[in-house]
Order: sequence, then C-alpha cells, then structure tokens
Amino acid sequence: MIVRSWLYVPGDRPERFSKAVEKGADAVVLDLEDAVSADKKEAAREFVADWARDGDHGSAQVWVRVNQGALGLDDLRAVVGPGISGVCLPKVDSVATVVDAVEVIEAAELQRGMDRGSVAVVPLIESAVGLANLGGIIRGPRVVQLQVGEVDLAGDLGLSGDVDQHLSPIRSAILVASVAAGISPPVGPVSTEFRNLEAFAESTRIVREQGFVGRACIHPDQVTLVNAAFTPDAAEIEAAHSLLDRLAASIRDGSGIAIAEDGRMIDEASARAARRVLELARSSTGQE
Repeated sequence: MIVRSWLYVPGDRPERFSKAVEKGADAVVLDLEDAVSADKKEAAREFVADWARDGDHGSAQVWVRVNQGALGLDDLRAVVGPGISGVCLPKVDSVATVVDAVEVIEAAELQRGMDRGSVAVVPLIESAVGLANLGGIIRGPRVVQLQVGEVDLAGDLGLSGDVDQHLSPIRSAILVASVAAGISPPVGPVSTEFRNLEAFAESTRIVREQGFVGRACIHPDQVTLVNAAFTPDAAEIEAAHSLLDRLAASIRDGSGIAIAEDGRMIDEASARAARRVLELARSSTGQE
C-alpha cells in the first residue's frame, strides 16, 4: 500500500488518535517529539503504546515519531509492539542513528513476539549534515522511505521566502537518491498552511509533480486535499493499464518493442510510472 497522507497527531492527546483515522488519513503518525512537552513525554508513550496495541485503526497504518538520541531509544523500547507499522526518526544526520534505532526495534520485536522486520523506518532529513550523509542514511537497515523536515532544513541553510522554489534542487536530490537506492520516493514535506487550503492544494500539486509520493499533514483539513492530489483519476488509470498491456503484448509476441497510444516507445521507466499509478489506485479506491 502506498501511503498518500501522513497525519501527525500529538502523542499526549489520545482523544485525537481515532479522530485522525476518521479524517481519512492513510497513516496516523503519533508524535512524541516536537508536539509533546518534556513533562508529558512519559505519559504520551503509554497513550501511544496502548492505542497502537488496542485501538481501532481502521485501514490506517500507525507510525510513531520518536525523539532524538537516548530519549528516542527509550521511546522505541516503550512503543514498538503489535499495531505499529513503523517509526519516523527525526533529524537523522548519519546512518549510525538508524543502526542504533533498529537494534532497539529488533530487541522489542523479539521481546513482544513480533515477526522480525515488521517495523519499518523512515528517517527525516532536516539538516545540511543529513543531506551530506544522505547516501549512507538511505541505505540504512529497514529504511523504506525518507521524509524531509523542511522547516528545520530551511533554517539550517538560512533560506527564506518561497520554499517550494528554493528547496526544489534539494527535493530533487533526495528523490534521485531514493530511486537510485531502490526505496519508495520520499514523502512530501509538511506545510504550516492550513487556513488557505487553496494555497496548500497548489503546493501539494507541486510536490507531486516533483516526484514525491504522499505528503505529511499537520492538520486534519489537509488530509482530504492530499488524498485527492495523490489519487489517480479514471483517465490516468486507463492509460496506465493500456501502457502495461501493450508492454506485455510485445513481450508475448517477441517483438521486443512496445509503443504507447501516443506513439512513444515504452521503456522500463514509463512502465514503473504506470505501475505506481495503479498501486496508488489500489491504495486509495481499490480500483484496478
């Protein structure tokens, strides 16, 4: 399943967990980091672990964003258990952070009778150092996708103004690194724009056109727009089926050459794009 919308929810607000599912988010990210004050982090761990284990998640995946350093490793020991799809690691500057986290995750899986490898890892790239070490981070154990923490990253780089424009080269670099490493394209960054939803929708369109798949949300009103942006329409689905059917036919008849309806030659890159359209369709509407 491709996750279109990742809705962050404060880990110390358990009354909001199920509401996030009701909003239609594909993944609910229970946040133990920025959204929780220091005096509430221990209680938040308990709320998160209890709901992940026993709560009604519907069809949504449950992810947890932990804290940095030793505090984050303690978070993992407390929350990794049945019901958790994966963890988001904040401000990852080197692959060592991923390795340390996975060691704790594996121990928790073993302790709680879970299948080894059932909990995935998504690092957040939020600094110049993280960008410089991207090649190692992206090949870390259990890394399935990256997120970009653009608020912190822009601050670290001293950027201001039009973030979509100024960070475009960096977004492209992270996309290229992800595809080259064979993992999913990165998750689109959060936006603090939740009042002007028209502006948010336009920003999300840009994110999709830049090759990102899905987007992180910090407000429930953003979820519907993100889901819509990353849900293929009937024409896109039909075109994807046609392209893959033509490719399959060329393989069956041994011609070795497949031509799309628009006259272009079909290569593996275009086939991958078509498969992604159909996977998004399955994830969002069940269409084939």
